[in-house]
Amino acid sequence: MLPEVTLKSVSRDDVDRIAWWLQDDDLSSRWFGQYGADDPVHPGYDPQHMLEASDWEWRRTFSDPRRAIFSIYNVADEHVGECQVQLDGEGGAELSVLIGRKDLWHHGYGTATMLELLDRVFNTMRLESAWVTVPVENRPAIGLFEKLGFVIASGDNVKHGEIDVAHMNVSSARYSAKDSRAHKEQELTPVVAIAGLPGSETEVLGQEIARLLDSEYIGEEIKDLLSERLQCSRAELESFETSHKSFWMRLLASIVVPTEVTTAYESGYHAYVPSRPYEYDELLHEPLSKRQYVKKLRRIVRRRAAEGNAVLHGNGSHLFLPEQVDGLTVFVSASDESRSVRFAQYGDTPEASRKRLQRADKEQREIFRRLFDCEIDDSSKFDITVNLDRMTIADAAEIIVEVLRRRGADRAPTPAAPKGVTVGS
Repeated sequence: MLPEVTLKSVSRDDVDRIAWWLQDDDLSSRWFGQYGADDPVHPGYDPQHMLEASDWEWRRTFSDPRRAIFSIYNVADEHVGECQVQLDGEGGAELSVLIGRKDLWHHGYGTATMLELLDRVFNTMRLESAWVTVPVENRPAIGLFEKLGFVIASGDNVKHGEIDVAHMNVSSARYSAKDSRAHKEQELTPVVAIAGLPGSETEVLGQEIARLLDSEYIGEEIKDLLSERLQCSRAELESFETSHKSFWMRLLASIVVPTEVTTAYESGYHAYVPSRPYEYDELLHEPLSKRQYVKKLRRIVRRRAAEGNAVLHGNGSHLFLPEQVDGLTVFVSASDESRSVRFAQYGDTPEASRKRLQRADKEQREIFRRLFDCEIDDSSKFDITVNLDRMTIADAAEIIVEVLRRRGADRAPTPAAPKGVTVGS
């Protein structure tokens, strides 16, 4: 599995590290080599000069609409390199990637970064082509780009400073076709994403499906990964989710901390105080926002789904399964009466259980509406719905596994259950 990388705006500390890394002849030769005066070549700007540049020159360099420059960070929030996208104004762009941490070479960081750039160039920016300039002696890099669909533009090498380089390019159509073939050729086992309202026993059903498929069951682990990616505690993450239950909770959160952070906890409408004090600059730099929450969650789900052989429970995971993954999304329904009976197991009276269930339903629906802009039980988001009022958990699990079997392990053209099919109604 490739490491996760995040592309961030460049800081002066980042440039200082770039300047230091480029003093290494081995590293600079793999980047773009050196000028005649033995100064390392660096496209877009001179790192040594930019360390002393004015704020105006800094903004001009790193806000240039023709060249996007990003710092590459790993999941531990460590600076590991730099990448650039230089537009040619004719529907194409030159891409470049530098992994400055030599201890991380051959660990997939270059590949992960290039895939992120290609996704932005072709899927977000909608460009027609991309190309790279690679030192001829850097055979590993040339091999990497060939695997991604790049081809050498011509047999003649050209000079870039004092070194020979090869130009390699890839069109949007070629990259999309190769990416599609790669997904089809990849041997994956199915992924199931299961969701339901409180008390519908989705967790028990998900675990039973995982047992029958010999797959990994993933529930709370998603929240652990999300906390790690957002650099917050589980308590802060859960209070952020809670703050999206209603307009009033979001308003209360904005009074306690800035609106973008919105960490509040409802327990008799007492304000939630974060477990550690926030610095003002920190709030401005990395606010815990809905956009960041959904972006990180989507990435976690898509990466795990790409590995296959998993049952993903809750956390909105059914919304983010990639289309090319052999996946099945399942909604579990049950009547209010049967769900309230399960709530009564906590020792409540029947009336208290019904009220607890109503409150839990309302909160869960509000969180889904405000975080994901959809209803948790929107049938268009699921492949099948199972009604646990009409069957046992064991029967429901066997039906779901049978649906996957009929689709075929080799993804044969056997019709899958259409969206909105309900089982056991």
